[in-house]
This record gives sequence, C-alpha cells and structure tokens, in this order.
Amino acid sequence: MLKQESQDRVRRLARELFENENKCAQVLSMFSHCSNPVRFKILCLLDAGDLCVSEIVTALEAKYSNISQQLKILTLAGYLDKYRVKKSIYYRLQDSRIKEILRFLREKFEER
Repeated sequence: MLKQESQDRVRRLARELFENENKCAQVLSMFSHCSNPVRFKILCLLDAGDLCVSEIVTALEAKYSNISQQLKILTLAGYLDKYRVKKSIYYRLQDSRIKEILRFLREKFEER
C-alpha cells in the first residue's frame, strides 16, 4: 500500500511540474541556448552593458565569424536585440529572464 501511495505522489508531482509542456519546452530551450560556453560568455558580457561585435570578439579572444554566428543564434532566440551606430552593430540583452538567471548565478557563485 505504501508503495502505491508513493507512486501516486510522484505521478502527482510530475503532473504539476510538467502540466504545461510549452513552458517546459521554453525552459529547456533557454538552457540549451545558454549551455554553449561562447553564448554563455556573450550573455554575461552583455549583462554588463551593450557592446559592439568587435568589442565582444576582443573580450572573448575569438574569431569574428564564431562570435557573429553565436550572436545570430541568440538574436533569433529572442534573447538579444541589435542596433546600428554608424558602421558598428551593437547588441544588448532583451530578455529579462536571462538577466535574472545571470544575476541569480552570479549571486550564488559569489557566496562561495
């Protein structure tokens, strides 16, 4: 009997957690985008303020083509916004959820 109660409790919990599959898919997508080391570093840099592509390339000591590709992925995902100033393209964080996640992580890792 106890085993059945335990199984029912686990099923209830799973239903509550994954009641809305769309939200679950959104969270997984966000973590997928953030799990790439270069994209994560870009997000962290942009959390401090808007940067142009060349500044990001310099900060990460990476190839322009790689940074450009990662910026495109993050922009298409809706996490970044871009704008032009003269000949430079600047990027900024657009998604407040990403900002909250980055601040949460920073706080948790500063505690150690």
